[in-house]
Amino acid sequence: MKPNRNHSAAVDITGNDFHPHYLAAKKSIDDRALNRHVWETLRQALAQTPGREPLQILEIGAGIGTMFQRVMEQGLFSGSATYVLSDSDPGQLSAARKYLSKWAQSQGRTLTWSGENHGRLKSAGAEVSIELIPAGAQELADPSGAQGPFHLLMAHAVLDLLDFPAILPGILQRLTQNGLTYLTCNFDGETLFLPEWDGEEKIMQGYHESMEARLSGASRTGRRLLSFIQRPGLELLAAGSSDWVIHPRNAGYSDDERFFLHAIIETVKQELSPKNILPGPAAWAHLRHQQVEDGQLSFQARHIDLLARRRGALS
Repeated sequence: MKPNRNHSAAVDITGNDFHPHYLAAKKSIDDRALNRHVWETLRQALAQTPGREPLQILEIGAGIGTMFQRVMEQGLFSGSATYVLSDSDPGQLSAARKYLSKWAQSQGRTLTWSGENHGRLKSAGAEVSIELIPAGAQELADPSGAQGPFHLLMAHAVLDLLDFPAILPGILQRLTQNGLTYLTCNFDGETLFLPEWDGEEKIMQGYHESMEARLSGASRTGRRLLSFIQRPGLELLAAGSSDWVIHPRNAGYSDDERFFLHAIIETVKQELSPKNILPGPAAWAHLRHQQVEDGQLSFQARHIDLLARRRGALS
């Protein structure tokens, strides 16, 4: 994160790195965005997966561990499991250890660590071995790697940063037969701020084009994944929208929402301003920041959630 003089939230998008404070604030927005039909289909499919205990789970781009937190809070599974949190940034995994330890303590759960990267969480109905693996998706796709096989692969709000058509097939090979993949909050081409601002359409177009400049197809990740996941060897079990939607209530926002909105505004401004793509991002950002402080801004970003099962060899 690159601190902003006027706001506590700004995202360092140049290296695809996000500050732990941003990721923590985003959790509550993600919680209500995640598609309930897809989640419940995952719960049912996981319970019916044969020979699944101890359950083996791999999450790529795990960040500070908010998906692990969500899985445990919502009781996605019971019994024993190993949950591998992988991330290309060791700093994120260090933050994950601190974040999850603080969360477990606040919930009265027992989380102990042996060494830097191994933990064990005990809670009612589940005992989970935690592994923090400093590895990027490309490394995990390497067939010579020792990780796996896994019953469940998860990737949350990360695939628009990766060349997933090249990487995912190798990672999916790490799934067991009938293993599941849960891919969530995949950006799908629309970012909306309200009330409307004259010239904003061009700013949003420039913002989406900047995603494309970094990685072709990034701004259309959701729809591309929907096609990708229906390839031979995979069965699409569920799909649905998981839009981020934030609007003021009683002329205000929660602390997480306020932080998150300022971060998103700064992301757009940082992406466009240095490149002189369009005139006006600084003026636009100033107005939008002020609207957050005044409790007047609404925001939406379109996403898609997907759940699939491995049925055979992947082409």
